Amino acid sequence: MFPDVDHDVVIAGGGLAGLCLAKQLKDAHPALSVLVCERERSPIPLSAFKVGESSVEVGAYYFAAVIGLRDYLEEHQLEKLGLRYFYGDRPDFHRESEFGVNRFLPAKSYQLNRGSLEEHLRLVVAGAGAELTQGVRVLDIELGEQEEPHRVTYQPDGEGDRQATTVTCRWVVDATGRHRLLQRKLGLTKRYPKPHNSVWFRLEGRLDTDELVAPGHNVWHDRVHEPRWNSTNHFMFEGGWVWAIPLAPNHTSVGIVVADELHPVTKFNRIEKAIDFVVERVPGFDPAIRKLPVLDFRVLKNYSHSSHQVFSHDRWACVGDAAVFADPYYSVGSNLIGYANSFVTEMVGRDRANAFQPDFVRYANRWFLSLAEGLTQNIQGSYAFHDNPVIMSLKTIWDYYVGWSFSDPQFYAKTFLDESASTTLSALGAHAVSTQGAVMNLFKAWSRSYRGVFEFDYIDYFDDLPTLARLFVQNLPAADGVTPAFGPVLASIRDGIDRIEELAHVIFYLALEDALPEHLDSVRARGWLNVSALSLDPDRWEKDGLFTPKSRPRLAEVEALEAEMRGLYRAGTPVES
Repeated sequence: MFPDVDHDVVIAGGGLAGLCLAKQLKDAHPALSVLVCERERSPIPLSAFKVGESSVEVGAYYFAAVIGLRDYLEEHQLEKLGLRYFYGDRPDFHRESEFGVNRFLPAKSYQLNRGSLEEHLRLVVAGAGAELTQGVRVLDIELGEQEEPHRVTYQPDGEGDRQATTVTCRWVVDATGRHRLLQRKLGLTKRYPKPHNSVWFRLEGRLDTDELVAPGHNVWHDRVHEPRWNSTNHFMFEGGWVWAIPLAPNHTSVGIVVADELHPVTKFNRIEKAIDFVVERVPGFDPAIRKLPVLDFRVLKNYSHSSHQVFSHDRWACVGDAAVFADPYYSVGSNLIGYANSFVTEMVGRDRANAFQPDFVRYANRWFLSLAEGLTQNIQGSYAFHDNPVIMSLKTIWDYYVGWSFSDPQFYAKTFLDESASTTLSALGAHAVSTQGAVMNLFKAWSRSYRGVFEFDYIDYFDDLPTLARLFVQNLPAADGVTPAFGPVLASIRDGIDRIEELAHVIFYLALEDALPEHLDSVRARGWLNVSALSLDPDRWEKDGLFTPKSRPRLAEVEALEAEMRGLYRAGTPVES
């Protein structure tokens, strides 16, 4: 307990991020006095007005292992059959290219009914010893200077002029979601230059992806061993995508996400127009989507935002949507909650031990905001070619390589909370980071000159990609929950970075074969490449240093990986330019 304050920590907002932080803080420091102020009273509607229902492995691990919800998730939420993508606008849906998995992955992820989850979290937080005050609106956060306490003022919501309450605290955390009290108060919000918009709604009942194809198409039905309904299903089109996500007990979430410059929000900003928009892109959902009762509907314009700062040595922080909102495409919102909450828990612990230094805060801001902004820019840079199955499948494979072998193990091993370990990994991954930008630009250029040399029916990104699957498994957290020593983590990440570099070679060869086939043999003859200089501009190759590699050649490994990757695709019918 810190002296001379009403509470050690006050969390403004008791949604997913705020409740998880309260539980994490109490688990790490049981003596802390933690107050959570939340506007919405129990019971929360079962189908809640929340975005962020789909989790991936890091977020699921955070909820299950760090917050301790594993048994609850297993019993009351739905295990997720990975991310699944359908590309194309063919009238026969079974002929569209599909990218997904046919069985549940070794590391679990979940589809989250946010209403029931957050109602359960309220009980968990209270059981952990935190104080939860419901039905109150936080009016103001007055930040204390230097060592002075902060003051948080709140008032019962919707009950006239009832007297406000002011409490003091050592730490204050803004978890108010898109209200972003501290960001607005301090002028910290950063917007991305190209807005993206979304609408979503929940349906009572099951909008089943497997029913998009008639029972007689056995090849299509038999290639996936579990119901596709259990996946986070993406229906891709130029400039955006439609999602269909199952929610316990028997609901379906449907969303539309688009780049504003290609699809103005006025196309779908009412429920009737939104359903028409979905049916136009996924005709097989008609008439079922029109028959299921609509539980809610929400429009969210220009949804992505970042911040100039989310952590302060003056003992305040922003978490959840009050900190950043990336892009829903890869379901990374829960991951970012896990990272931000873990940073705050670490800072509070260091403060209690009189070891809280400004250098750590500067590092944490830089690390976390770079991650969030890099994810958003990487995701939104591909919206213009979402309808291209070959390029998008390769980009997704690339992103999984980077995530599963470089980013995710840093969460499992908690290296991001150790400046020294993180500095070592950042130096190790610097070449991969620069390559990420080159590969993204390569995909953009390729999409503008795509001829169609390759095509595919179905790719299972786990069973059909043994190298990727190996990286995934070897970087998972230990079953006993013990955090591994840094040495093995470093060795595994180094292995992954080598595989990422080899994959960049293979992607470049495939891009050349499609877009610049006359250059493929000459590039191969030059041997090992500097993959941070990849491009489809032959006039720049020498100047940019493409043929001046920065790492040890591994051409045999590239050859083996190329054979694996080429097995995913068959010859298409190219369009001659």
